[in-house]
Amino acid sequence: MAVESRGRPKESPSEVKEQYTLEYYDVPTKPELGWKSVWHFDINKTRNGAWKVEHTPPKGWKAPKIKAEKGKAYAKQPVVMVFKTSNRSNAKVKMKVWKNENIDYILTANKLPGVPDKAEILELAVGASFIEKYQSKYNL
Repeated sequence: MAVESRGRPKESPSEVKEQYTLEYYDVPTKPELGWKSVWHFDINKTRNGAWKVEHTPPKGWKAPKIKAEKGKAYAKQPVVMVFKTSNRSNAKVKMKVWKNENIDYILTANKLPGVPDKAEILELAVGASFIEKYQSKYNL
């Protein structure tokens, strides 16, 4: 007598794709209106998920411009700048510390008080520990 297996018959093992991509649209009915995301999967690179994701903005989309605000400090941390007064090799090295200023504003400002227009910035950092570090490094 032949023994028959009980229950549901076994399925044949399905093929595992090694490389494939998935495309997602923000507005599926009109793909040109919204964002498009392409997810790349490759088992040889990683088994945990996508190894690369590409986001494409809609046509005519522009990123918002960010304006650095004056007077907004990082949790009351000082911003320390070490600069040379000019691009000459014998130019004097100076240090300027802002106690209540944003580093983004300092980087984007056209003129800074106490810093000449021809100044060459050597170091720029946020934190009180950099004051002592730069004083010893540049003998200030």
